[in-house]
Amino acid sequence: MDLRQLGEFGLIDRIQKRFPPPASNVPLGIGDDAAAILPSSKQYLLLTTDSLIEGVHFDPAFSTYQEVGYKSVMVNVSDIAAMGGAPRYFLISLGLTNRQSVKEIDQLYKGIEKGSREAGLDLLGGNIAFSTGPFFISPTVLGEVPKKELVKRSGAREGDGLYVTGTLGEAAAGLALLQKGIETGRFARLVRRYRAPQARWREGRLLAKGRIASAMIDLSDGLSSDLGHLMRQSGLGAEIEAALLPLSSPLRAAALQMGTDPLEYALHGGEDYELLFSVPERNIKKLEKMIEKGQIAAHRIGKMTPKRHGLKLKEPSGRSRTVAPGGWDHFRGVGQGAPDVKI
Repeated sequence: MDLRQLGEFGLIDRIQKRFPPPASNVPLGIGDDAAAILPSSKQYLLLTTDSLIEGVHFDPAFSTYQEVGYKSVMVNVSDIAAMGGAPRYFLISLGLTNRQSVKEIDQLYKGIEKGSREAGLDLLGGNIAFSTGPFFISPTVLGEVPKKELVKRSGAREGDGLYVTGTLGEAAAGLALLQKGIETGRFARLVRRYRAPQARWREGRLLAKGRIASAMIDLSDGLSSDLGHLMRQSGLGAEIEAALLPLSSPLRAAALQMGTDPLEYALHGGEDYELLFSVPERNIKKLEKMIEKGQIAAHRIGKMTPKRHGLKLKEPSGRSRTVAPGGWDHFRGVGQGAPDVKI
């Protein structure tokens, strides 16, 4: 059976059967002209949308439809995490072409279902259209955050410590391995980070609930680029210490095999979806205790500085140099320092 035989409404029915009914505070979900929810008066409602477009954000040769579906959910949940919020609901808009089979759409929604189940999301509806261009998927995710716990990009202050969750540069290195046709068996972790990233909403909530982070952003376009956004919103500069950047052994080994510098992937490689956040001096001891107890995996990588200093990288030799943003920009393409193009 192909999509023409199934039809638009047959496909909608097929999708609806995959997902459980929404929570009690959703009086209207799939099936009406719009969904209806009962928001809490004590929380802000967070809304975000991020698209994945074939040939721009993914290549079917490198990712399955199930992986694309899963990733589309996670990249949006990551935005909610960066605000300290908890993901609650989502909608999905699809632009289908004549190249997708019903089986492939089933696989796409298998990935969407897995991602939404992990994040605790209720599906409220969406839109399906025929695309004469590339295939695309565009989720919209809604989250909630207590009003006193909202974390923005603009709250950092001079002297705040700069931290990041997890490790850096692995997704970009995973993509580079695929693009170069290098055997990825021993680098499965890096490829997995590219194909199926994990949004850090649990870490985001922990940081917000504990009032630990003064500002936060998720790393979608690369450390140098996203830190630049946080700097601009907070009106500050920043200094990163190269020796403190969390570079995994697989990343170092892959960079060696490809003849590239792992530092470049960490600074300019996108799609890690880790959280970058600033921490006031008064909260650093509390955070370090949480790290020591294994409550959160995070590393201090630098500090916020006066705006006139710009973005500096302190090298192991002690010398500092200015770093230009080198992450992804949709209208300029890849930045100057990035080792590979994004697809």
